[in-house]
Formats: sequence, C-alpha cells, structure tokens
Amino acid sequence: MIKDSKVIQAVSSISQRAERQRDISKIIDSYVEVGILPQLINNNNQILYGRRGTGKTHILRILEDTINKSPSKTTCYIDCRFLGSSPQFTDRTMSIEYRCSSLFTDILNEIFDSILNYIAHNPNKNSDLALESLASLSKASIEEIQKSKKITNREKGVKEKLSENNISISPSNIDVNFKNGSTKSNENERTTEFETEEFEKIVFPDLHHYLQRVLKEAEADLFLIIDEWSAIPFDIQPYLAEFLKKSFIPVPEVILKIGALEYRSSFTIPREKHNYIGFELGSDISTNLDIDEYFVYDRNPSEITNTFSEILFKHIKSELPENYLYENYGIKTNKHLLQTLFTGSPSFDELVRASEGVVRDYINIFTLAFFDAQRKNSSNIDKKIVVEASRQWFENDKAKNLDNVLHEKIRLIIDEVIGKKKARSFLVSRTLEQNSIIQKLFDARVIHIVKRGYSDKDNPGIRYNIYSLDYGTYVDLINTSKQPQIEFEFNEEESDEFVVPFDDKRSIRRIILTEQHLE
Repeated sequence: MIKDSKVIQAVSSISQRAERQRDISKIIDSYVEVGILPQLINNNNQILYGRRGTGKTHILRILEDTINKSPSKTTCYIDCRFLGSSPQFTDRTMSIEYRCSSLFTDILNEIFDSILNYIAHNPNKNSDLALESLASLSKASIEEIQKSKKITNREKGVKEKLSENNISISPSNIDVNFKNGSTKSNENERTTEFETEEFEKIVFPDLHHYLQRVLKEAEADLFLIIDEWSAIPFDIQPYLAEFLKKSFIPVPEVILKIGALEYRSSFTIPREKHNYIGFELGSDISTNLDIDEYFVYDRNPSEITNTFSEILFKHIKSELPENYLYENYGIKTNKHLLQTLFTGSPSFDELVRASEGVVRDYINIFTLAFFDAQRKNSSNIDKKIVVEASRQWFENDKAKNLDNVLHEKIRLIIDEVIGKKKARSFLVSRTLEQNSIIQKLFDARVIHIVKRGYSDKDNPGIRYNIYSLDYGTYVDLINTSKQPQIEFEFNEEESDEFVVPFDDKRSIRRIILTEQHLE
C-alpha cells in the first residue's frame, strides 16, 4: 500500500491547514467530531481557543457549513489575515482610531455582502424593505475625508519711493532743492501646519438599528464567524472588540463566534471602576471552549488514539477515488487502515503520543514517516521510523521557532524535570501561568497542558496547572537509561513524592516549577 501511486498522491495531498483546502466537501468528509461543534451551534457569543494546528479553522468551517444548511440562518465567515492594508499594520504613526475603524469597515463590508447574498437567494415578501434597510445600514458608516493641510499667513509691507522738490526764488538768487527718500518694508510670515487623517465615522446606534431591522425583514439570524483573530495587531485588538461589542452584542439576531490563540489575544483593557474597553470576558462573550482540553493524550490515551486513527482514515479516504481503499485493499474502517499501514498498534500509539494532541503535528509526522518508509522500501511504518520522523519534525518546525532565550529556558526545565527527576510533567501555579516564558513555550507547542486547576493537598489554597514536555524534547533519550517516565503511574498509596491528578489514581512526580527556575 505504501508503494501505491494513488495512495502516495493522497498522503501528499492532505491539507495541513484547513484554509488551504478549496473543496468544502473534503473538509466535511475529513472532520471527526470530539464534542466541540455541538457546543458552538447555539445563539451564544463565544470565543474558541486553541493553539496553532489544533483544528480551529476546520471546526469553524464545519460550523459555517452547518449553519448555512439551517433554515432562516446565514453566516459571514471572516479570516482576519485578509483584513486591512499594509499601512494599518506597519505605520505606527497612524492613530489607533484610524487603524481600528478601517479594519472594522472591512468587517462591515463583508457583512453587507453576506446579507445581500442571503436576501438574493432567499427572497420573501419583505425583500424590498430588507434591501432598503441594507442601503440605510451602509450609510451608518459615514466617510469623512480630511487631508494634511498647511496654512501660511503672510504679512508684507510695500516699499514706496518718496520724492520732495523745493524751489525758492529771491531777488538775489534762485534755490532749487531736490530730496528723494524711501521707506523700508517689513515682511512677517506665520505658518500654521496641522495634519488630519482620513477615517470612517461609525454611528453605532444607527448601525445596530438598521442591522436589526434588515435581519428581521430578511427573516434571518446572522452568525458572524471571525477566524484568526490573533492576526490583528495586538494593540488594536481590544479596540476592535469594543467596536464589535457596541455594534453586534446588542443585536439578538447576530451571533458572534471568534477563533483565537489565547496567549496572542487581547480582548479587554480594564479601566477605573470596573469599566472595560473591549469585551468583558464571561459576560459579553463566553470563553469556556479550548480545543487543547479535548486532545490531551495523557487524560485518556485510548480515546485519543481512536480519534486520531479516525482522523487519518478520513483524511486519506477523502483524497482517494470513492471506495478505492475497500476495492483495492479491503479497508472499511480506521482499524483496517492501521493494520495495513503500521507494523502494529505500538507503532501507531507512538505516532499519536509524539503528536501531543496537536492534529497538524500528527499529520506532518505521519507524512514524514510514510515517505521515509517508502524510501527505505518498507512495506509498513514501524516504531523506529515514527521516532525518527518525530525528531525531524521537532527540529525543523518547533525548535527553529524558539529564540535564544526560550532555548535556554526549555533546556533548564528539561534539566530540572527530566535530568533530576526522570519525569516529563511538572506543576506551575496559576499565578505563574501568566509568565511570558510559560506562555511562549506553550504557544510554541514545546510544553502541553495536561490538567488545569489541580489542588495539591500539601499546598492548600494554591491551584496548579500540570504541563508535560513535548515528545521532541526527549525523543533522543527514548530506550536509554535517561528516558523519562512516559506513562503516568498508578499509585494507590499516598506519597510525598507524587501527586494524583486524575480520578483513576494515576500519579506524577511532584515537580513544582517556580519563578526562580524561569529567571
């Protein structure tokens, strides 16, 4: 099967990013539900968190397709990477107001197009009124153009020539006197220079009034799906959130869904007396959905392994002609595929463990292992090939994205956790969770969340997050005397050396990372 040209083409064609897949049917066919989508199909405003590669875009595209199939509902899907123009991102001399209003106007234009498209394809008795309201909605954004100006006030005197002629006649002589003179001119110049910007003035009461009216006349609810929020400049994000709050939160016919990277997002600026610029998280918009929580390998290894096998099966199947796997190899299910591709379940288990619950890492490691097996003329993918592919992926993707400071910090954590304790998991207090080093390492997928909010009996009142080191940080130690503890231990007895984070009594060593370690 590894030598089959059609299978080879299918594996190489698997899209590593959902937005790269043009065919929505393939996005649908390759989707595996783990319980997130049902929590998004509602009328609540929500933020979907998840690190790069965990599948946010895939889920939001499935949400878009599902909503569009529902009666009296439409969507407006916006990828923030395509908003704005280069000056709004690079020219810091421009004001926040200008940069933010320009981006928000781009969002409004996308919404206008989506509503217009819905009215055209779903006409009713009020369609004419809906179009009139849509025209009024477009006028809620009033363009005011002012250009840079320079005014010069100049006061200038005029130079004049003065002449004086005197003639005096007496019996003895005649006196003739000529006098010429001039006055000096004074020139005073005053320059007044000021600059203004071209900007969009958004009238929020008018905007949500006409938006609500057009949706009622069109008999539709609008799901505004904003993906890649973290692509917006960090300093603009809370102000853009404020614009969204003023425009759409008061309109019950508009439902807002945002996909974002948690540690690259800023939705709120606190102000005095508990006021906020932007969203009040938990009140204006819900933040209880995090994809990383659903793909923690250590929390339920068998369930994650089965989910990832289904993901692989559906991705390969969607890239092949219909029934190709069954007609040529008798493969009907994900289990049949694994039996054909891998030497055994330990090889595939190692692949899932190496991905650390990140679907994009999983697909890339599998692709590297598949073509490595093909080059070696192997008929199956074995554990050794998986380990080598994992090493390549870590070095070529994750390690290269770490600067010198992060390289040094992760080395110190590895020395403390693996070197001294032969473990791969550690505890971080919730207060230290906001440390920039922890956030950057987590965002870079070099450390992974295992459990949030763990309470240690020896430190009552302090909540901890449990993290584990990435597979790539210790892949070279596998099958050596320095290999860290891979599986969580089952520990029925209480011990000062261990903590028990899960309900099934699995334990890890009590390794608490402090601020001193990070400094």
